[in-house]
Amino acid sequence: MMEKKNRFMRNAAVMFTAMIISKGLGAVLKIPLGNILGGEGMGYFTTAYSIFTPVLSFACAGIPTILTRSVAELSATKDYARIAQMRRCSLLLAAVLGIAGTLLIWLAAIPFVMYIANSPESLPGVLIIAPATLFCSITAVYRGYYEGLSDALPTALSQIIESVVKAALGIGLSYFVYYNGAHLFGSEQAALPYSAAAAILGVTVSELCGTVFMLIRSRGKAGRFPESTVKTDRTEIFGMCRDIFMKALPVSLGAAASNLLSLADMLTISNCIDLSTYIFPGYWENNAVLAAVKENCTGVGTFMYGCYAGMIMSVYMLAAAVPAVVGRCALPRLAYAAGTGERGAVSREMKLLIKGTSVVTLPVTVLMAVLSEPILDTLYPVRATEAAVSAPALSVLSAGGITAGLLGSVFIIFHAYGDFGYPIRITLIGGALKLMFNVIFVTLPFMNISGAAVSGVLSNTICLVCAVREAKGRFGLSTGIVRYSLPALVGSAGCGIGTYLFFRGLEGNAGQIGAMLISAVLGAVMYALILFIADREDCTEVIRLLRHKRA
Repeated sequence: MMEKKNRFMRNAAVMFTAMIISKGLGAVLKIPLGNILGGEGMGYFTTAYSIFTPVLSFACAGIPTILTRSVAELSATKDYARIAQMRRCSLLLAAVLGIAGTLLIWLAAIPFVMYIANSPESLPGVLIIAPATLFCSITAVYRGYYEGLSDALPTALSQIIESVVKAALGIGLSYFVYYNGAHLFGSEQAALPYSAAAAILGVTVSELCGTVFMLIRSRGKAGRFPESTVKTDRTEIFGMCRDIFMKALPVSLGAAASNLLSLADMLTISNCIDLSTYIFPGYWENNAVLAAVKENCTGVGTFMYGCYAGMIMSVYMLAAAVPAVVGRCALPRLAYAAGTGERGAVSREMKLLIKGTSVVTLPVTVLMAVLSEPILDTLYPVRATEAAVSAPALSVLSAGGITAGLLGSVFIIFHAYGDFGYPIRITLIGGALKLMFNVIFVTLPFMNISGAAVSGVLSNTICLVCAVREAKGRFGLSTGIVRYSLPALVGSAGCGIGTYLFFRGLEGNAGQIGAMLISAVLGAVMYALILFIADREDCTEVIRLLRHKRA
């Protein structure tokens, strides 16, 4: 038992470290890329991602999840022959789905960029990113296989390799094409679509590198079992493949559905912004920032979409990754408690999940909301217009970020009970709400892309309320979100007010960057003190969860 616990701790530590490195390197790619491409170029970049991500999620999410669970169960009985069969069938399915996904993106590329995204310049990037679906599908199966064996190191190493190659190659190729393409295409503005496509090429090559690493790893000693050689007839292989696919289908659909929010943004932001400039031309001409946008770019809608999806979301996702760590730490414990049927154990683990999500998410999102303007000015120093347009939207999105974190935590409760269907349905509802709210709010010129942020917060809040009610009715559980989150809410309010006052007081003497860093540290200290006074015992328990030392 102690050995299993220690292994879980090691794997969690490895995965957390890899996540930090990968997210950091992801920011290293997108933030400099935003400075190179600007809002319009990032619009081309993110448009390619918007068709790629749902296809990738469907191809990569379900099969590795089922494989991880099956390998974990089979390894307990040392049924290595069956494990080898599962891996072989999973790789076969992944290859089929990866090839199908690649072909689907290629076939849909022209109608997608012409009639859906309304961005013909994005076509090169869409075509280049398609093969990454195949590479990611195969890599994901190997990751699921090793995670089922309680070996997180291959997953972590492959993620780091991908992130390093993606950042280095993506930035390098994009920079080269942008600053040398002016001679070929006539201007730097004309080179933007190809510079964005060059960055996408770095993404595709990085996924290939991750796949090659996993293939090499699997052929070494660490990837083999002494009893892995087994003869299997075609009928048995077909039956196993069908069984894996049917089990994986709900998970894959859920993962694809989770990307509907970004798809809703792609479908609406650019078109609604263009509509807004047509309906309310006076507002766009009289507002200094928006007038500069109209004057300096060829596509206002693409520019604003690039600011939101390429710049704002790149920064916001650094904070959004925090509650995911809590969920991954809490899921095994909550699933075990749910399996025992002990209501008291389930309630304790659920309380820890909700409280942990609130404690670690709220201060990060509040700091980002208060300091959105200096953060964007610091990260995008050569893109003043983009930073000015993006700051209000980042503030709104960050201020409501806790709703997304808590919604993910409630989904963890359903997953612990083996219910993957309800999160899919509620996510689809959230996507539809986001689509509707975007059409209303983004079209309003005084909201523009801040309207997309408001839409996201509103849709997440509605979905959270529905999910909490469903959990109470289905499992007889009261999540106690308000009660468990209250100390963190009080602490984050003090953190936000203190940070704002510190920043305004220091900005004139310490400069913007110095004032931002000092005020963030002082605000975090205030949060910790308030939280420790208000809820000392439970905060200690949350720290134990995150450090994986809870008894």
